[in-house]
Amino acid sequence: MIDDEPAVGDALRRALEREGFEVIVTSGGAEGLIAFERKPADIVITDIIMPQKHGVDVIRAIRAMRATTGIIAMSGGGNFGPLAYEPEAITTSAYLAAAKEAGADEILTKPFDLADLVAAVNRLAPA
Repeated sequence: MIDDEPAVGDALRRALEREGFEVIVTSGGAEGLIAFERKPADIVITDIIMPQKHGVDVIRAIRAMRATTGIIAMSGGGNFGPLAYEPEAITTSAYLAAAKEAGADEILTKPFDLADLVAAVNRLAPA
């Protein structure tokens, strides 16, 4: 899990651990990539809007390192609008469309229901 907001990472970690998943939380894109290089994960959940290393860059880097990793992108930044990648737009849907284009398997708009996150993780979990 990669999120620059400690409270978000902690809450999502607890929810996933209750479902039986092992979760490592990192506080940003650069730290998340270092952790992934040390111990590749089956699934990465990443925020998109983060300081220093944007989530879209994180997704591209993970795809380059290990194409089989499931990736869930989440974002609540920006404004809502039609789902279309427009680089100049600052909308949540544009950020998530960019994440999907970069290789995210699932996208979630913050705030989301924890059941939706668990369902996405279960869809991507290895059999």
